[in-house]
Order: sequence, then C-alpha cells, then structure tokens
Amino acid sequence: MERDESKKVEGHPFKSHVTKPVAEMFDTLGRESTFVYRMIFANLWCFKGVLDMICKKSGGELNALMRTTVAFTQMQGSKAPNVIPPSASMLSNIRINPADSIEGVKNYIGGVIGDDRIKLTESSAMEPSRISRTDCEGWDRVVNAVEGTWPGCIVAPYLMVQCSDSRHYGRISDKVYRFSAMDLTAEERHTIHGNNERIRLETVGKATEFFIRVMRQC
Repeated sequence: MERDESKKVEGHPFKSHVTKPVAEMFDTLGRESTFVYRMIFANLWCFKGVLDMICKKSGGELNALMRTTVAFTQMQGSKAPNVIPPSASMLSNIRINPADSIEGVKNYIGGVIGDDRIKLTESSAMEPSRISRTDCEGWDRVVNAVEGTWPGCIVAPYLMVQCSDSRHYGRISDKVYRFSAMDLTAEERHTIHGNNERIRLETVGKATEFFIRVMRQC
C-alpha cells in the first residue's frame, strides 16, 4: 500500500457506537473516576464527540470498544522483485462492532476505496456476537464470584473485542459471559498468541477459586 493510500484508510474510521455493554461500563466506571471523566461518562449525549476523540487518539482496545476496526495483516503480489504481478491481494482482520454488520462493513470499505477494479471478498466472516444480559441471575452470579475472589474490585460490563469459541453459545442463550478470570499483567497480555505465552501460578489459583464460587451458587 502506498503511503498516500494508507493515510486515506486511516482518515476514514468507522462510525463510533456506544453499545449497551460499553454504555454500562462507562456508567459503572465513571462513578469511580475523576470529576472530569464523571462529567463525560454521565453526559455522553453531550460529550460523545469528546469521548470519540479520546478513543481514536488512544487507539488499541479503547478505540475497538467504540467502532469496527481494520488491520491489514497479509499482502501478496509478485514473487520476484523484478516482475510486475498480474494481480495483488491484501488480507485484513476486521473486528465488527455489534452495531455494524458484514454487509455494512463491505459497503463502507468499498466506498472508501472508490475503485471498482478492486474486489472485496470474504475469506471467513461472521456477524457480531449476541450481547448478553446484565439484568439477570446469571450476571449476578458472575458479579458475586468476582467480588468474593477479588474483594474491593469494581465489576462492570465490557465489550470483548476478540473472537472466542463462546460465540457459538450465543445461538442458544443471551447469558454468555466472556470472563476469563485471569488477572494478567500488561506484559503477560502481550505474550498471548506469541512467543513465551505464560501466566503466573497464583493467577491459575485465583481463576480456579473464581469458578468454584460460580459453581457453588448453582
């Protein structure tokens, strides 16, 4: 991708959405934040633009909570430096926000590209997972187990931006909670799916303690 094309893509982020789990997360954490953040989170109808700006500037998971994100991960062209390829391809990893859809994402990217010669195809795609309820006994059990395992912590809903096997359970239940119970450091999180992936032994113990508490409530 040429530099000017890269800037073109970066300059057209997907529209931001404050989905239900994200709104509940901001409401919960905002009550424990500084005065400025309490003002922003308590009045998103007024400060949504400010929050969107913060998310885009921060990038990473915070930005992924608010919008569909695209990362180009693989490219193919000529197999030799002195041969012009008859065709070229790019593969992107797209994490679709619950407020978006596969078809909507394709239409948006196609509009940004603005070139009919470039074809968009799906190598593997699935619609966003179902949003789980937080007003039920299942959620309360998770909250109670968390508070019992890590006393004094704040429990809030969250929008998982990764893809896990839990998505398959969404077809039969709206009470699927993607909580790993792994208290990972920033360094440990960066090893996920990488070299020397690891967790501390005490982290395994705490996770076991959490799941025992969940099962004892059944």
